[in-house]
Amino acid sequence: MASLARSSLLQISGKILGIFFGLGTFYFLLHFFGTEGYGVFTTALTYVTFFSIVVDFGLTITTAQMIAERGADEQKILSNLFALRIVSALLFMGLAPLSAFFLPQTETLFPLICIGSATYFFGALAQMFMGVFQKRLQLFTPVFAEMVSRALALVGVLFVGLTSGSLFFATLAFTIGAFAQLVLMLGATYRLVPLRLAWDFAIWKTILSRSWPIGLSIFFNLLYLKGDVLFLWALGRSDWEIGQYGSAYKVVDILTMIPVTFMGLVLPLLSLAWSAHDLRGFSRRMQQTFDIFSIVSLPCIFGAWALGVPLMTAVKPDLLLAGQLLWLLVPAAVFVFFGSLFGHAVVAVQAQRPMTWNYFFVAVVGVTGYFVLIPPFGAWGAAVVTLICEAAIALLSFIIVRRRWHAPLSFLTFAKALFSSGVMYASILCFSVLFSPLSPVPLFLANFSLGIAVYFATLALVRGPTLRDARNLLAADAHQG
Repeated sequence: MASLARSSLLQISGKILGIFFGLGTFYFLLHFFGTEGYGVFTTALTYVTFFSIVVDFGLTITTAQMIAERGADEQKILSNLFALRIVSALLFMGLAPLSAFFLPQTETLFPLICIGSATYFFGALAQMFMGVFQKRLQLFTPVFAEMVSRALALVGVLFVGLTSGSLFFATLAFTIGAFAQLVLMLGATYRLVPLRLAWDFAIWKTILSRSWPIGLSIFFNLLYLKGDVLFLWALGRSDWEIGQYGSAYKVVDILTMIPVTFMGLVLPLLSLAWSAHDLRGFSRRMQQTFDIFSIVSLPCIFGAWALGVPLMTAVKPDLLLAGQLLWLLVPAAVFVFFGSLFGHAVVAVQAQRPMTWNYFFVAVVGVTGYFVLIPPFGAWGAAVVTLICEAAIALLSFIIVRRRWHAPLSFLTFAKALFSSGVMYASILCFSVLFSPLSPVPLFLANFSLGIAVYFATLALVRGPTLRDARNLLAADAHQG
């Protein structure tokens, strides 16, 4: 079996390459269709996202958990999950354009919602098979399939932008990419586990009984995580402002890929350790992941405070507001790192149901906050609510896990990463003052490179963990798991 470290490296490398594809697509969307056009695109896909979450209903995480358990009949579980996913995807993704048809002010959004529904339909089916490869730590196929999808979207948007200039056809490029991803994932899965459509409703009932708390929690989570864009639209903010907010959120999406990707690999190991009553192994993996997330995420906050505006204005000169919004949205993304760790641990210790009430509470707070703060403050109000909600959910999920897992959690590496991030921030500010005559883009690149070098140098001086240490620890875990 390939080690977790090797699988992590492969998937993270794929995500990095995917980020470049995604950034290229984002850049072309902005430059071909403008900030307003990007705002329309963001609103339409965010609307469809809510229906895609209902389609998933926690099935992706449940799949990874169920097939990783001892004695699991993988073929039977996957065959039933596949049939269940097709039914739910057809039902709920069909509701997205149907409901949008009856909403006011959706003339420009409706065509994009229709094609976006097809995109998420194919994507929902493809993602269901992720657990098969996570269980085996064989991640080349899902990484390759995602790269193909992103590459097709990028090429499609570029082609449409240079020819027809139609935002509808640019959105269609994402659908083509999602379909290609599904074909690749389905073919590779069938070679490992011969699938067939299975209609064992007793198994469906078991699956849904385990997945509904996760699905409901994800839906509540989505209300404050993605609801900001829809509330900005519904409360009358301009497409330009939504485009600014969506552009800033693109950075958040990139950052939050890291914990979601990593926890997809760690969840089967956590579930296995917990089900085997290996509390020592469970605690070790929790601590290691907490340390890694501290090292990766904390410098992002200081980096956003120092370089958020130069970053976004380098992408497009009118994205000043987007750069400023990063001052709040990147800290929110950092809370997502730790919320993802403890949220997946909630699944591993099978405490989904009590956690659902916490997601509901935070969703109520978030929706109330949007109604109160967006009318007077617009995108800034949405960013404040997002930050508060992500901090709350990270804390509440930690509390739920601690009720069942009583081992101590060390914050030593967290403190070292925080100190190193502060030193990095100070060095960037000093460099910016000394070399202010440089033009904006070279100054940004120089500051970015300096920040990375100073951060890791300081981390080494305070004897913080290195990336090699993390790799070795994870490799050891994989062999033990």
